[in-house]
Amino acid sequence: MSVFFNGRLLVTPTVESAIYDQGLATAFPGRAGNVLAILGTSEGGIPKQVMYFDSPVIARRTLRNGDLIKAVEMAFNPSAESGSPARVAVVRVEDAVQAGLTLQDAGTNNVITLASADYGAHTNGIKVTIESGTSIGKRVTVQQGQSVYTRNNIAKTPLTVRYSGAQATATAQVTATQLILAAPAGSQVAALDFANYSTVRELCDAINAQPGFSAVAAIPTDPVQASLDGMSATSCKSTDLAIKGDLQAVIDWFNQSARDLVSATRVAGALAPPANITGTYLSGGSNGSAPTNQDWQEAFDALQGADIQWLVPLSSSETIWLMADAHAQFMSGPGKSERRAFVGGGLVTDTLANAISDVQAKAMALNSDRTALVFPPPLIDDGNGGLTAIPAYFLAAQIAGGFAAMNFGETMTNKTLKIAGIDPLVVNPYDTDSLINGGVLGVRQSRRGYIVSKAVPTWLSNDNYNRVEISTGAALDYVARTTREALETFIGRKASPITLHEAIETVDSVLRQLARPEPVGIGVIVGDAANPAYRGITAEIQGDILRVWFECSPVIPINYVLVGIHAKAYSGMASAVTTVG
Repeated sequence: MSVFFNGRLLVTPTVESAIYDQGLATAFPGRAGNVLAILGTSEGGIPKQVMYFDSPVIARRTLRNGDLIKAVEMAFNPSAESGSPARVAVVRVEDAVQAGLTLQDAGTNNVITLASADYGAHTNGIKVTIESGTSIGKRVTVQQGQSVYTRNNIAKTPLTVRYSGAQATATAQVTATQLILAAPAGSQVAALDFANYSTVRELCDAINAQPGFSAVAAIPTDPVQASLDGMSATSCKSTDLAIKGDLQAVIDWFNQSARDLVSATRVAGALAPPANITGTYLSGGSNGSAPTNQDWQEAFDALQGADIQWLVPLSSSETIWLMADAHAQFMSGPGKSERRAFVGGGLVTDTLANAISDVQAKAMALNSDRTALVFPPPLIDDGNGGLTAIPAYFLAAQIAGGFAAMNFGETMTNKTLKIAGIDPLVVNPYDTDSLINGGVLGVRQSRRGYIVSKAVPTWLSNDNYNRVEISTGAALDYVARTTREALETFIGRKASPITLHEAIETVDSVLRQLARPEPVGIGVIVGDAANPAYRGITAEIQGDILRVWFECSPVIPINYVLVGIHAKAYSGMASAVTTVG
């Protein structure tokens, strides 16, 4: 008798084992963190590419100046009550251009194309100097400001060739595509095509197979194609002839040691190292023109593959806001990567009443549960002892940074913000009532500082908590993501009763973790013994479809504290005391 176990048919008597590790699966598969993405303009950074920063100091080195670094700094410093996000992503929107320089050999043939590593006008300040090496090869220096990269004696000899045969003369020649051996000189013995050999070691083996020729690989693993310097037919009779790769050595140094400033590409067919040049600047770098709608769309498209949960476009254009909302809606549906947007307008020059009316109209135009409209513009220190107003989209970045700094389900409502003021000043409850009722995330002055009145999106269609509370919606997003990703492992499994029970156990494990309160968990769903955080997990298989559903209670923030005071009139009686005698 035989038995089928763990994918094998066992015939010979034996003891076998199998490990079933479904119970060890993480409850939060694929969740790297809680990340905010900011889109805008800067003086540095690669356009239309997602860049991640773990601190504003590192971001400043890359972004240099502009809206992006200002927003990143505010996002990393949102509130003393929220802490700082662990990571912020940015996308540079405008079509900035790299600076470049073409290096030529002594025969004025183009041999190396240099491009700045960064993009923008500041890259025109990169200077390149090439001199003869003290002993061999080249001395190369790349400099921009205080950043200097230099190296002396840049050269390499990947292999040597020698002829020890009976012929009186012998030569070796290197072209762009072949190493040609001749013995005697002028009488070709072999033409070894570089395309046939991936490394120097393989080329040397082919040389050693030729009668009378021998080769020694000094750098055996070096590639052969587009790596060696050119060389006219040169005698290798009874001498070790060096086959050089100085051009590639210079290119490799640019791409390794000086890669923070430049990248180098070998020009097709180039066969000689670059000629000496005095300090020469790269040119052609540009910050590009003001971003177009197409630039913004391409920036949003770049975020489709990023694992981010919040996004802020640094623009006061309602067209760009609609793009951000469309992106959030798509990614939260077919994109299977739930996210929410924060937007803000420009400076306010009208009265507070008119400004509130205007921002209410803009919120109504958005009317989205995934996009919040922030008001009013904040005031910051102008560096001269005064205050200056900046557009409200910077405040949007700061508030989004607060959400990214906390566990899902936490809200920024009633939290103080690290700003110097707001303009126009919002203080009165009837102003905040108007903002909240109009779907505007407003900031007001209080005795504690400047606080978020209520963290609401622009949704106006109903009062469902997951629609009108950003934190509750984000909590449900997290439940959906973690449950969905845990169940992805079931795709491809056999549809069977066992699979149904495994699916229920998997979902139960995820929800149990999501219900654990802080600090041991994140508490995005809440409940007690009488009213559990989740219940009714059900699984059903129909053909090749597995359906799973359950009930859960996402966390809802407390917005109103109502105190009842029962007043009672005092009643009492007193009498006089008479003393006799």
